[in-house]
Amino acid sequence: MGNFSDTGNPGLRGAGSGGSDHNGAIRVIIPRDRIAARIGELAGELTACYGSGELTIVGVMTGAFVFLADLMRSLEMPIRLDIVSVCSYPGESTESRGPQLILPPTADLTGRDVLVVDDILDSGRTMTFLLNLFSAARPESLRTCVLLRKDLGESVERPDADFVGFDVPDAFVVGYGLDYDDLYRGLPDLCVLDPSGAGEVSQ
Repeated sequence: MGNFSDTGNPGLRGAGSGGSDHNGAIRVIIPRDRIAARIGELAGELTACYGSGELTIVGVMTGAFVFLADLMRSLEMPIRLDIVSVCSYPGESTESRGPQLILPPTADLTGRDVLVVDDILDSGRTMTFLLNLFSAARPESLRTCVLLRKDLGESVERPDADFVGFDVPDAFVVGYGLDYDDLYRGLPDLCVLDPSGAGEVSQ
């Protein structure tokens, strides 16, 4: 879902001149070795939950693709994979119009153990949208796994994730698949981005 896809605050969307000459400050908050170690732990938690039975994973593109690939390689149970894409900010819009399904699932989820894998849980609107969508297919079980869960305080009501990699503050995160204006996905660490170069950016 990324930093923009399910929060009511557009944050930095559309800022600057397209990002190609972006000179903002980047600060590592979770280094690659901690990410790798936590993915191993998550694989153990998932194995304890599902055992050796077949698991259907639905990855939410595009931000989750690096996390999804590493997590899958750490699991030993048979896995069926599907992907979906959800957008809340069509075109150059800076206001959320609510989650819209861009790429629907193609797998039959009926009677299957389904795990939704996403990059960030923030306001929870997209997660709620997907859970309602997938529940209609009557899976045997439906759980969620996110790389990051943002701390938005107790005032925000949202569905919680069943499996969480890291809890992070409400800052703009890039790297390890997460982007700003389609940049920084290839950074191996999780970082906080400040396009002004003046510190953390709240969303």
